[in-house]
Amino acid sequence: MTRIELPRVVSRAEWLEERKALLTREKELTRARDQLNADRRRLPMVEVTEPYEFSGQHGRLRLLDLFEGRQQLIVYHFMWLFEDGKPKDRGCPSCSGFADQISKGHLRHWHHVDTTFAFISRAPWEKIAPFKARMGWPVPWYSSEGSRFNYDYHVTLDESVAPVEYNYRTPAEHEQARSAYYLNGKQPFDLHGLSCFLRDGERVYHTYSTYGRGTESTGGSYYFLDLTALGRQEDWEEPKGRSAGQGAKAGDERIRYPDEEEDLSDSSGARPALTAPEADDCCSRLRR
Repeated sequence: MTRIELPRVVSRAEWLEERKALLTREKELTRARDQLNADRRRLPMVEVTEPYEFSGQHGRLRLLDLFEGRQQLIVYHFMWLFEDGKPKDRGCPSCSGFADQISKGHLRHWHHVDTTFAFISRAPWEKIAPFKARMGWPVPWYSSEGSRFNYDYHVTLDESVAPVEYNYRTPAEHEQARSAYYLNGKQPFDLHGLSCFLRDGERVYHTYSTYGRGTESTGGSYYFLDLTALGRQEDWEEPKGRSAGQGAKAGDERIRYPDEEEDLSDSSGARPALTAPEADDCCSRLRR
């Protein structure tokens, strides 16, 4: 097993001195984040006039119906697996990992503040329903099949339907920013994102969307791991040599569906070697 580079060992007094110095920077970041959140709340909004329709447990629904009578709606754009243009029987493994972290305890807390959370995927409801039942998630989940919803909110890329844009960048802008890996793949394909909507009576407004690593701001295991010495254990993190590539990146075979979780170590406790994801892996373009 590759030996990783551990943190320096120091006295408690030296550790405390460095920890307090970092605390000062953490407080600066907290204040900056508070200001950023306030500026986000000050963003204007756009009325949603497109008559989107969705399929779900209770049949055909409007976007307004997805609020379930509450004032706010948060939508996680859940990627689905397709092969040769046809939906498979399961959603994206990494999206499933995210969903499993937030699906059970969070809902009632959101409801207390008049906010509904839901998943929306491009797959037909007939594919979503059995997978949702298999996962045991109580989160409302809807199909946008047959509507422009995924295309208008730039989480399904298909230049034959709508101009390609992801994370507020065109293909040319992605090339310039060296983030063109987001656009790799045979169209149409799905990407992930998160969108927020506000209801005023019968009128619905789009207030915010974020994509790529922007969805990390929702928390989950990433933010807990960021507090640890080894971090997320991904190759891009600093300091180098700390992780030895131990982290399960998007598309890694160790990212299992919740009902497939098992001890992946052998009897010696060694981790299995990392393997390359399949060529059509929905998350292979999201590793940076």
